[in-house]
Amino acid sequence: MRRERLKHALWASLLSLIMAVTLFLEPIDWILWTNQSRLRPVLPSNDIVYLQVDGTISAPDYPAERIKLAGVLDRLREAGARRVFIDAVLEKSTSAAADDRLNRSLARWGPQLAFVDRIDEGRDGGEERTDAFFADGHGRVVQGTNDAWPNIVWTMPYVYRTASGARPSFAAALGEKSGTAAQTFLVDYSLPGSLIPKADLKTLSQDGDGRAGQWAGKTFVLGVARTAISAEYRVPTDLTAPPSYVAIHAAETLKRGPIVFISGIVVVLALAAFLLSCAAVNDPRHRRLAYLAAIGLPVYLFLVSALAALRIELSYALPMLALYGLLRSRSNWKRRVAHIDPDTGLPSFRALSQHLGQLESGEGYAVIAKVHGYETILKSLEGPHRGSYMMKLVERIRVGDPRMTVYVDGHYLAWRVALPNEARLREHLEGLRAIFAAPVTVDARSIDVGITFGAAVIDSGQAQRSIAAALAAVEETSEALEPIMLADDSTDADTLWDLSVRARIDAAMEAGEVFCVYQPKIDIAEDRLIGVEALVRWEDPERGFIPPLHFVMQCEKAGRMEYLTRYVLQSACSAGKLIHFRGSLITMSVNISATLLADMRIVGIVRNVLQATGFDPNYLTLEITETARIRDLAQARVVLKALKALGAHLSMDDFGVGAANFETLQALPFDEIKIDRQFVSRAASSVKARAITASIVGLGATARIAVVAEGAETESDLRILREIGCWQVQGYALARPMPLTNLLQYLESGPEGTQTATV
Repeated sequence: MRRERLKHALWASLLSLIMAVTLFLEPIDWILWTNQSRLRPVLPSNDIVYLQVDGTISAPDYPAERIKLAGVLDRLREAGARRVFIDAVLEKSTSAAADDRLNRSLARWGPQLAFVDRIDEGRDGGEERTDAFFADGHGRVVQGTNDAWPNIVWTMPYVYRTASGARPSFAAALGEKSGTAAQTFLVDYSLPGSLIPKADLKTLSQDGDGRAGQWAGKTFVLGVARTAISAEYRVPTDLTAPPSYVAIHAAETLKRGPIVFISGIVVVLALAAFLLSCAAVNDPRHRRLAYLAAIGLPVYLFLVSALAALRIELSYALPMLALYGLLRSRSNWKRRVAHIDPDTGLPSFRALSQHLGQLESGEGYAVIAKVHGYETILKSLEGPHRGSYMMKLVERIRVGDPRMTVYVDGHYLAWRVALPNEARLREHLEGLRAIFAAPVTVDARSIDVGITFGAAVIDSGQAQRSIAAALAAVEETSEALEPIMLADDSTDADTLWDLSVRARIDAAMEAGEVFCVYQPKIDIAEDRLIGVEALVRWEDPERGFIPPLHFVMQCEKAGRMEYLTRYVLQSACSAGKLIHFRGSLITMSVNISATLLADMRIVGIVRNVLQATGFDPNYLTLEITETARIRDLAQARVVLKALKALGAHLSMDDFGVGAANFETLQALPFDEIKIDRQFVSRAASSVKARAITASIVGLGATARIAVVAEGAETESDLRILREIGCWQVQGYALARPMPLTNLLQYLESGPEGTQTATV
């Protein structure tokens, strides 16, 4: 357990460190810093005063505004202002007289006045500069702009490199600090915008009331109001503040002193060391206290850094703790689910497997009882009474040994009996049959019990196979003809294991042994990936790879097809959502067994998965397999129309084989047909196969239905498909099925990238 905790802590730390190196969670830090700015309001230096002027001063068609600006500058000079920054880019206006009037006012300021030019820090790096007619003889400073989301700057340079050379940044010049082009400083937005000193033209014009004198010796920033299309940076604590406020906040930061910055890498490494020490604690009570301290540490650092003018990248602490918590929760949950039945509190079959593995081979028998009509009983009983019903059955099994351990898995009960031979075992089970002949009473109701038994000799080296053999035996029983069945030792172990697959499929999905791989669908006309098909796989720890057709068939027999379909849909849609988030808007195809078209439950499954994952149904294609098994075309049409109403597209798989024929295509609302691989693979060598393939492609074009060829395994197959005009293709010649991680790499490299080995 300690090793498992340490492994989980290392994994959480490693993933968080990768995110910190790649700045993956930078936007979260921006949100945290914004909230920290609100927690620690600071006072202004009162050296910088903002004066808002009309936004049309930059427009050449408004010369009157130039005259007003000249008057503002004259009044500032009369008020004793020390410096002025005009945060607007000026061009010559349509009135030379207005420009001359403005220039005379500017000339009186000389180098104490500076114009703020613009440089685009986004894609093109373009510049906007005030015309030399106005700027000559005055200072020039530069302010960066960017119209990309979120249009907020947390770090500013002291100097910008422009086409005309190095220029001081607006913020550095305003804060009267200097530095090199390689140096930057952090911007603190803790100063409330309402506290920034502001002047207005009316106050400046009142010379006699004594208020104009308060502006003597101040630095004035003449700026304009923010517009909806403004590309200037925004103040995170007030997105509607004038653009000049960003530079004012930065200048006030420089006046207060530098901000200490602690990167996310340092935070992750420090928290990783702390988390590893927590995981190494063996005492559960002390470990819980250590975990609480680890959870509270980011909150404490958030508050301390807000009050102490620190800038810490705390966002990476959150996924580390979350990942560690999820890994631990998942491990504990799997352990509980694997070993304890939630309804009865009895140990599960996994616990039985673990118990049998500790015994000597041949030490008795594993017995499994199957409760018949269990689903009907569950439906008729209230929730609390279902577990009570099973416990009543357990009491009867324990009639000869009250301390016997009984294991449960759904409607199966299992236990071990240490009897010397089959004769004694059969006698034991016959006695139990007699006991179960009487009904049980649950919730004041008398319920008959239908139960049969299967048994197998215990093989501790293959405990799971012993259970599988007993399961296979009990599945062959019947209440009327053969209620007791002993597994034949001569029966092939593989066959027994196969018969037990349906009893293990749920646990395999929960353990992650069942998973999806994805085979790309390529448009060979444009050499472009247009979609992927989710294919289910099972990698068993004991048996290795299990063919999909094999365990899908067992799922159908066990009535678990809906559960498997929901599992695959959930995995595929979650993967599709991630792929779309990464910028690749491709389709996701998922196979749906035709046996599920008998009622509307599949519609609810698809709807619930789409809602849970948020995947866009317009990019979901449901491939209906084994259409030969559709017994009621009218009912299937109703179900398929309901699926289409959700936004999903429908595809007929394996067209041309069995009942996947023209009658089914005509009767059901398919949007796509997939040419079976046996025609595609033979098209290069068989004239008939090529003709059939070409006719299906022509059918699709005429009926306006998409046609996909699957099973293209050679360049010859691709050449034939190009010749007959079939452009959507799947097959090993293009790409093999691959895990999601490999698919994401494949999406980056494109169809021309290296093919990934099949899974």
